[in-house]
Amino acid sequence: MDRSKIKIERDVWENSIVEQFYNRECPNFTHKNVHENMKDDPNYDEKIKLIEKCQELGGDTNSTCKKPPLNIAIIGTPGGGKSSLLNTIFASFSTDCWKELVSFGSHGGGGKQITTEFTSYKKDSYYKPVGDHRMPTFLDMPGFEDDQSKETLALLEMVFTGRIKEQEKMIELEKYAIKYGVHALLTKYNKRVCHRPVDRIIVVCTSNLDENLPTNFLNAVWEAARKHRGIPVYGVLTCRDRYPPDTVKDKIKEFRNLLALPQCRFAHIINYCDAIQVSGGVHRDTIIPSLDVPVLQFMKQVLNPRQEDPTPEPVSIMDILSIFAFIFAVVAFVYILVISNH
Repeated sequence: MDRSKIKIERDVWENSIVEQFYNRECPNFTHKNVHENMKDDPNYDEKIKLIEKCQELGGDTNSTCKKPPLNIAIIGTPGGGKSSLLNTIFASFSTDCWKELVSFGSHGGGGKQITTEFTSYKKDSYYKPVGDHRMPTFLDMPGFEDDQSKETLALLEMVFTGRIKEQEKMIELEKYAIKYGVHALLTKYNKRVCHRPVDRIIVVCTSNLDENLPTNFLNAVWEAARKHRGIPVYGVLTCRDRYPPDTVKDKIKEFRNLLALPQCRFAHIINYCDAIQVSGGVHRDTIIPSLDVPVLQFMKQVLNPRQEDPTPEPVSIMDILSIFAFIFAVVAFVYILVISNH
């Protein structure tokens, strides 16, 4: 599919729900937006409503529906803000305080990465409210280099099809591909059981004007996502607090065009990070609903059901007959034991 032929919605990105909130509630984020008691934040009630909406979209694990939780891959280049975004999403779902559940650091461009292994964060690791809500699983992984090589495309394909195991070092897969070839890599690892096939992709980049967009990598993501089930791609630019929208309009336009993102699948956000260590870093002891609301609005769009989502496993007649057969066998066994004892 040619991206140049995809018509981005006429409504410009400034009109998205996330942008409307930022422009209305906190156009210039300062320490005044941080409250020691989170309930004093004027957006606290809206945050709770959005959490409940996300719970509703996820569904209830106690229902007869066997629909699995969505698997959401967070991908980008080193230092683009993937881990910071994950911590921000987790804080947005929390009513406690910000926690560093995912280690993060600013090492982009230096060849160093904090994240070295493929790691999944299931509901139990980040979501504490009482209830049996089917919240998504987030997939974290090392950053990709800015290239569109066969090795990068192969690794993305393996991620999207769920062929990478928990805690697997992706650098080892890349070395295998370089040594034996991409075909050998895919032949070997595509025989694996499908662990966590990706249902949503969130691409994360910084809006830092001193760093160019990873255009080659973004092209690779587009190509790999289209190849497998047309996985929906969403985009996030970070560092909004340091690079407001009016200063990075061209970068936003290029980012959206490279991934063909309509307004509802794009957000320019502020992360919980060192850049907002206002008022002595009070966000480490609480949460900031004014930051959480736009993130939750974006996540609500991500969680909205789509036609290609995994379908619930239907209960077949054979399953029902098997259950009755098992019950009959147990009863017969107990009956025989009772008779033999007599």
